[in-house]
Amino acid sequence: MENWGLSEWLHWQEALNPKEIDLDLQRIQIVASRLEILPPENLTFLIGGTNGKGTTLALIEDMLIQKGLRVGSYTSPHLINYNERICVNKKPISDSRMIESFRLVESVREDVLLTYFEFGTLAAFITLNDLNCDAWLIEVGLGGRLDATNIISPSISIITNIALDHQEWLGTSLEEIAKEKAGIIAVKTPCIFGDSFLPESIEQTALEKESDLHVLGRDYDLRYLKQRTRGDQDHTVWNGQDSVINAIRIPSHWAEGEYSDLAIALMAIEIVDAQLLPTTKELNQLLKNFSVPGRFQIIEKKQTWILDVAHNPHAARNLNWRLHSLDFQENNINLLKNGRSKFTVLLSMMQDKDVIGFVKEIDQPFVTDWIVCEMDTPRSYSAEVLQKKLIDYGIANVTAEPELLAAFSNIKNSTKKNDRILVTGSFEIVGPA
Repeated sequence: MENWGLSEWLHWQEALNPKEIDLDLQRIQIVASRLEILPPENLTFLIGGTNGKGTTLALIEDMLIQKGLRVGSYTSPHLINYNERICVNKKPISDSRMIESFRLVESVREDVLLTYFEFGTLAAFITLNDLNCDAWLIEVGLGGRLDATNIISPSISIITNIALDHQEWLGTSLEEIAKEKAGIIAVKTPCIFGDSFLPESIEQTALEKESDLHVLGRDYDLRYLKQRTRGDQDHTVWNGQDSVINAIRIPSHWAEGEYSDLAIALMAIEIVDAQLLPTTKELNQLLKNFSVPGRFQIIEKKQTWILDVAHNPHAARNLNWRLHSLDFQENNINLLKNGRSKFTVLLSMMQDKDVIGFVKEIDQPFVTDWIVCEMDTPRSYSAEVLQKKLIDYGIANVTAEPELLAAFSNIKNSTKKNDRILVTGSFEIVGPA
């Protein structure tokens, strides 16, 4: 171990516990008790929910950095490099810093069989602790109640929304899933819910834990207001608990999900410290430059590539809206030459995902061809199985490419200049793109 590089450490962690996912806090709590993990008392954000966690976290991150704070973040999974999971002011930590934290976890682990995610979570907390971050932004991995991130005491808990995903672990109904995600609500600690549909289990958990619950549409909102008179302009307004931000310029390609994410982020900032809320000018400058890798990320090359990690029907619905929005973006008018508004879609998904539910949400007239492939993980659907599912659903133009890299190569060679290619279905397919 003394001379191991980062890849060797990660390989070893994957085999340490025979179960890839083992939802139980006992193991990580035992090891955590042997470490000094002290999150910031007033600026520790624990962010859960089905979709929008990454975007919500990134918005809070940008707002706090804009105010001069040193912000540490822990997210998962990564797109390309493991180091992306742990950042300070958006900069991934170095391999050497990562290895130093791994060594410290191992030095106190003894015979506890941590999972890959538990080991990494402890290393992340140690790193953020040692690097003296003013604020911690922690993204929940899976569920909430038994997720490894739930060992810390947050200043505020955030649940972005509830949708069907990971049913084999969290339950088959929205209420069952909500109950698991409500597990991150802490005693006498504020909580934000980012949807107007409030599951009973979240409301009940907040009551039991005496948590001040703030619900989108009830306690705060973000509204687009049409002009009322000739001299007025359309504008967006955020209404918080005691604060209002007017004249917000929302990016033209945003959908309902991003509106909610922004409303949540602003509410979280107001609750922990209203002095850290951005002014209208600061917020508009932030939004003008805002992007999150793999979330409707547009890359202009010979073709136009759109990368999105959506992997469940709820996220696909939001993605579909954003595809529609491309036709109205002046800054992307070059995408619409010759009236072109269609895509080649490169799709791959994990075996626990609702493929047809996902595909149903993408308007078929948008798509000229579907290309399905297998990702480099045993959890991936094979290209042949995906192809059969889409054909059985009634989609005719479906090509199976067993190897991911071959699929990318063939798309590049078979599409023309300025064609649009959507890569979606999983983090594992977007990363290599």
